[in-house]
Amino acid sequence: MINNKRPALNSARQQQAVTQLLKQGRSDEALKKIRAHLLLSPNDRWFLHEAARLMRRSGQFAQAERDFRRLLKIAPNDAGALNGLGLTCYESQRFAEAEQCYQQALALLPDYAACRNNYAILLHKTDRHHQAIEQYQLALAAQPNYPDARFGYATALAHMQRLEEAEQAVSQALESRTEDSRMLNTLGMIQLRRGNFAAGWRHYQQRYAPANPERFFLRPALPQPWWQGEDLAGKSILVLREQGFGDEIQFCRYVARLKSEKHAAQVMLACSPALVGLMTTLPGVDHIVSSKEVSAHPVTDVVCMLLDLPAYFLDTPSPFGPLPPYLHATTGDIAAWPLPQNSRKTLRVGLVWKGSVGHNNDRHRSLSHLAALAPLLQVEGIQWISLQKGAGEEEALTAAEPQSLLAVGHQFTDYAQTAAVMAQLDLVISVDTSVAHLAGALGINCWLIVPGISTDWRWTAGREDSLWYPQMRLFQRGAGEEEAQVVARIQQALQPLLAAPR
Repeated sequence: MINNKRPALNSARQQQAVTQLLKQGRSDEALKKIRAHLLLSPNDRWFLHEAARLMRRSGQFAQAERDFRRLLKIAPNDAGALNGLGLTCYESQRFAEAEQCYQQALALLPDYAACRNNYAILLHKTDRHHQAIEQYQLALAAQPNYPDARFGYATALAHMQRLEEAEQAVSQALESRTEDSRMLNTLGMIQLRRGNFAAGWRHYQQRYAPANPERFFLRPALPQPWWQGEDLAGKSILVLREQGFGDEIQFCRYVARLKSEKHAAQVMLACSPALVGLMTTLPGVDHIVSSKEVSAHPVTDVVCMLLDLPAYFLDTPSPFGPLPPYLHATTGDIAAWPLPQNSRKTLRVGLVWKGSVGHNNDRHRSLSHLAALAPLLQVEGIQWISLQKGAGEEEALTAAEPQSLLAVGHQFTDYAQTAAVMAQLDLVISVDTSVAHLAGALGINCWLIVPGISTDWRWTAGREDSLWYPQMRLFQRGAGEEEAQVVARIQQALQPLLAAPR
């Protein structure tokens, strides 16, 4: 008599062996066992699913897709396989196919919380934030204790400026994952945006935690200890740059306080090469060095990351100080970059309409093209100066009416040169990029176009002024507000300046 139970028993034993290997982190060995089993039992659904899942997690998306599609030929209504194929398509940037897979899976299993969560992530990624919020809510209705969905819900709410709800949601997610550095970092940014700086700066230190999958960087391994805010009498300190040019410009103000308030004997600032010339005008610093040349200089007593500094000055009378101007254009640089005189123009206004294309929020913070600012360029009495560098340079150089826009930004090789031109302007109008921070740090009037979605934490919600730059005016775009609408508001705001006596 033939024993039909033996293959099933063998499959169960193999499943146990594979599961044990995966628990031990031995995924390569597990995959070998899976492939060997599939040679004998090519239609074993559990093993096909595990093979596809391992391929996807290792970034081998083409093989993962083949495995998932093979599984779906055997079981077309396998919601788990549809979800897995959707994830594979999503991670291959094939969003329309991924969405179709998720929808098919959810039609089969409406309460499939993990698939709802994945669908919400896709909707969030493709800027359908209202729909994403709905899918997160459905995922949480199906599985209330689902920290990943709760956290995704919080990020979607934050993108839509629903900050109080977002903070509540991420706090709930942290109840079951108290040490999750990604969630703590996001909580910090929400708190900073809401003006809760004490808690915000504390949680923001999770930005470089090794366990944070969204960390901006890892702190370098250096021989000296990390400074924790203690008095620095008789000691030297190295402050290391981090993140973007705008962050360096905004937070270098605190470096000047290390001597006056923390009594440091020597202060060294390591900044981006393009900022070295500008940073030489920063008071209270003994040595300005390129971040690429730190190892060539003597080791200091302690070291600190630049954006850790604000937390150590919270309990002072000036938690945001010193206020601008704390950087300056030198007379030599100004003389080297003279702007032409135009007696028919009342105001000189600098323009920046695009940020770095590599920024993760560039599609929201940059304007679509120079033509979006056409109503401003037609305003009489203004000499427009393009400070645009990088993306947008060509637009400035090939403007339809070049007589209305003087392009100089493409010539800049460092920020000291940008500062020299800015020092000759009455106003800078900019999207949220480093040039706006430079105008603020120089104490030059700046009108900042703040995106209505994924707004950066440093522009406090609901304000038209900036806590960081008194000379700055915020034009915060409403969620869904078109470019033309915010440009029209700026155009209207220019009229009193043109009418004012000079």
